[in-house]
Amino acid sequence: MSSALRSLRNNRITAGRGARIAGYGLLAGAVGVGIASLLGQTASTADPYRGAAVLFPEDLIENDHWIEFTAYESKGAGADFLSSIPGLTGSTVLGGTIRLPMPSSLSTDYNPLYSEQDLSPVAGMALKPFDRGMYGNRDIASEVSAAGGVNATSLGAGVAAAGGLQTIQAAAGLLPGGLGDGAAFSTLLKVAGGIAVNPHKVVLFTGVGFRDHTFTWKLSPRNRDESNAIRLICEMFKFYSHPEYLASGLFFKYPEFFRIKFRHPSYLFELEPSVCTDVRIDYHGQGFPAYIRDANGGGIPAPAEVSLSLTFKETEIITKNTLTRGLRELPTASGDRPQGRNQGGTQPNLRPLDNQSGTTTPGFNG
Repeated sequence: MSSALRSLRNNRITAGRGARIAGYGLLAGAVGVGIASLLGQTASTADPYRGAAVLFPEDLIENDHWIEFTAYESKGAGADFLSSIPGLTGSTVLGGTIRLPMPSSLSTDYNPLYSEQDLSPVAGMALKPFDRGMYGNRDIASEVSAAGGVNATSLGAGVAAAGGLQTIQAAAGLLPGGLGDGAAFSTLLKVAGGIAVNPHKVVLFTGVGFRDHTFTWKLSPRNRDESNAIRLICEMFKFYSHPEYLASGLFFKYPEFFRIKFRHPSYLFELEPSVCTDVRIDYHGQGFPAYIRDANGGGIPAPAEVSLSLTFKETEIITKNTLTRGLRELPTASGDRPQGRNQGGTQPNLRPLDNQSGTTTPGFNG
C-alpha cells in the first residue's frame, strides 16, 4: 500500500472515531438535559402534609416515650454526576412528622452475608492454607501427614479389591477423557474406592444486607380528636410510601424516605434513612366490626380500634463506620432519668434529626 493510500485510510479512521465520539457527546448531553428537566419538574401532586405534625395519643408527650417518623422528599441531592448540569441543585424537602407510642415489639438485626464456595482439588490445596490462616485455624498439612494421607497405592488397592483391574479399566473408559472429571469421577471414587473428593470449601464474605424493621400498634381512640389523628396518620403513611407519575406516566417519581428516631435512644439502636415498603391497616383491629360516635351519640362513626403495621427498609448498610459514628455517652448511675442524645434537660427533645440549628420540629411545641 502506498503512503498516500495509507494516509487516506488513517484519516478516515480518525474521522470516524471523531464522529462517534461527537455523537456520544451529543447523546450524553441530550440525556443529561432530559434528566435535568425531569428532576426539575414541579410535582403535579402537592404534598398536603408538608410541615404538618400529628401524634397519637394526644397525651403522648406526657408519657415521655415515643417513636418519631419524619418524611423527606429527595430532590437529587445525592446525584453527584448531575451536579455539573447548570441550574440543577440538590436539596431535601421536609414533609410531615408523625409520633406514635413505642411499639410493643422492638427489634433489629445485623446481617453480614457469607457464602460457601467449593474449590477444585488443585486450587483447594493451593489456597486452603491461606483461607485457614485468615481465620486463625491450624494448618491442615500436619493433620493429613499424621493420619498417613491417601496415596495412589492405597487407592488402587481399594479399587482392585472392589472389582479387579478389568472392571476398573472398563469403568474409567466410560469417563470423559479416559480419566474422568466432575461428578462422574467423584462417583467412581465413591463406588470403587469408598472415598470422596474433598471439595475444599471456603467461606467468602459477600457483603451486608439492608435491614428491615416492622412496627405494629393497636390504636384505640378515646375521643373524636384521636379518631381524626389516627385517620390522618394512616393517610400520611399511605401518601409518603407511594410514587407519583412524571412525564404523563412515562416515569415514576420516587416516594419520600423517612428518618426514624426514638425519644430515648441511649439503650436502643439507631436507624439509617429508610423507605416504607409495606403499610397494613386493619380497621377492625378487635377482630370484629366495632365503631364509636361522639359522647352525645352523634357524629360519623369511627373505628373503635385500628391495627397499623409498617415495614421499613434502610437505604444504607451497617458497617463499623456507622456503628461507631456519633457514639452516645451512656447515662450515669446518679439517679437521674436517662437522657437521649442531644438532650440536655428534662424537656422533650423535639429537634428534627438532620436539623443542626436547634429549632423545633414544625407543629410540636417544646
